[in-house]
Amino acid sequence: MRRPAVYRGFPRQTEKGNDVTTRSAVRIATVAVATALTLSTASTAFASQPRTVDLGVLPGGTGGFAFDVNNKGSIVGHANNAGGVNRAVLWDARGLITDLGTLPGDTSATAYTINEKGTAVVGQSLVPGGAARPVKWTPDGTATALATPAGTTVSRAYSVNDSGTVVGFSSAADGLYKAQRWSRDGTRTQLPALPGDTAAGAGWINNSGTSAGYSKSAAGAMTAVTWSPGGTVNRLTGLPGHDSYQASAISDTAIVVGNSYTGTTSHAVRWNRDGAPQELSPLPGDTAAGAYGVNDLGVVIGFSTDAAGVHRAVKWSANGTAKALPGVSAGNAQAFGVNNRGTVVGFSTGSAGVSRATKWKG
Repeated sequence: MRRPAVYRGFPRQTEKGNDVTTRSAVRIATVAVATALTLSTASTAFASQPRTVDLGVLPGGTGGFAFDVNNKGSIVGHANNAGGVNRAVLWDARGLITDLGTLPGDTSATAYTINEKGTAVVGQSLVPGGAARPVKWTPDGTATALATPAGTTVSRAYSVNDSGTVVGFSSAADGLYKAQRWSRDGTRTQLPALPGDTAAGAGWINNSGTSAGYSKSAAGAMTAVTWSPGGTVNRLTGLPGHDSYQASAISDTAIVVGNSYTGTTSHAVRWNRDGAPQELSPLPGDTAAGAYGVNDLGVVIGFSTDAAGVHRAVKWSANGTAKALPGVSAGNAQAFGVNNRGTVVGFSTGSAGVSRATKWKG
């Protein structure tokens, strides 16, 4: 059984004494207590000035991306090696970087999500030539290919919960995405699109087993949807006047976030527990925004874009206030993941124009 190679990231960031909880443990017994705790905790965390941390790279590598962080402080993404090949990696709370490897015979990989228990990581492994296969890694370093439908040409696993259930998509020669869910034992289920639609993709699953993603019509219009644990597809209400919209993530407290579009302009949107959509404004002076992640307290992360097309990483508080997250330099930055302690991960472009995996603390 292969053990993963472990390297010390630079600069090393060690965080000790963090008494963290899983996302599911944040659920509070009563609505009144949950609301009070959410507003108090979120406003306190949001008031602090974020500290920007370059997560470091593999030996000989130059850059990387971070896509998810759990409440234990474990972060996953990809980093390139000395040969310029992207490798799926895990940064632990001490700042150590682990190369998770690939499926046998593959050349590169990306890790998209780690569950709260830290017992599973999922992503894609690329065969020579670039076609993606869905993969799940276990803590001992074992990489397992997830089953795909006959004729699949591309497939990715995007999210895994603490039960080991995975969601993602697959597509065949026709190029139409089909939302997929894999149970802990690897059994695959295709999640349905909305009636009349021809494609769908699932991007996140929470610890209740509810998934979020999109359904797509033959004309190309997307509709944000959720799937119940039993696989029933549910349409989310869109913002008035918007052409197309999709869901990126769903918290354990049933808050959904994603992107909505007017023409080619992206708008960040949050659906609260009542299902009503709320547009999250970009940073002052910016023209577009998008939401990629949400924690159980309703804090949302993503990007804000100015008129010149420069992206800035952004965090929205539970009440919708936007705050810029400073990058390692003045280049592009985006945030992809956030945990319940308010730690955010993503990437920022360094002074040499190379993307660096980045953590924002506080």
